[in-house]
Amino acid sequence: MCGRFANAMPVDLMRELFGTTGPLPNWEPSWNIAPSQKAPIVRLRHETGQCHLDLLQWGLIPHWSKEVGRQPINARAETVASSPMFRSAFAARRALVPASAYYEWQRGSSPKQPWAFRHKGGGAIALAGLWESWEHEGELIRTFLIITTQADALMRPIHDRMPVAVRQADWPLWLGGETRDAQALLRPETSDTLECYPVSAVVNSVRNDGPQLLERDESARSLR
Repeated sequence: MCGRFANAMPVDLMRELFGTTGPLPNWEPSWNIAPSQKAPIVRLRHETGQCHLDLLQWGLIPHWSKEVGRQPINARAETVASSPMFRSAFAARRALVPASAYYEWQRGSSPKQPWAFRHKGGGAIALAGLWESWEHEGELIRTFLIITTQADALMRPIHDRMPVAVRQADWPLWLGGETRDAQALLRPETSDTLECYPVSAVVNSVRNDGPQLLERDESARSLR
């Protein structure tokens, strides 16, 4: 699964990188984004054919829901296109979730050891996501989730799931392509483009934030 990630990029950098138009959201970089919090995502406005960078709440509320109910933060790549809860969003409301890194907690470690995953040499990761608009009694809430897939060789010693990362060349296809073509992109990032390392357990608390959260925890090196 993916239950925490970092986005240290300022909004003007994200606009340049993802080619978005329109007003920029009021966003401060965060190294510890958690479910129920808002984060920038890239959405394609089909009526204009342009991409926008908007702040949405993490935890999807389907547009057809009669109440807030369960708010999943992840959807499985294997079933996202056919699941009644996600299939309409997958067909029409796919998104990119910009990230500097994401975290995963090692199974079987006590206390649970967090690991950071990021591109070698830095750079943005574009996580595959879905978004929805939910309106009820005049209240409008826009939400998103992150799609996960089976772990690759890098992630497998730590967890059996990992978020889907979309390569830059495939961003237009993911955002605006046909459903069948988008499904073909739901695969793990190859291990030769990512690196991982243990980080301090201070990331476990959503109250903690700052670039120090992505520093390597040398004391945990032997856990993997």
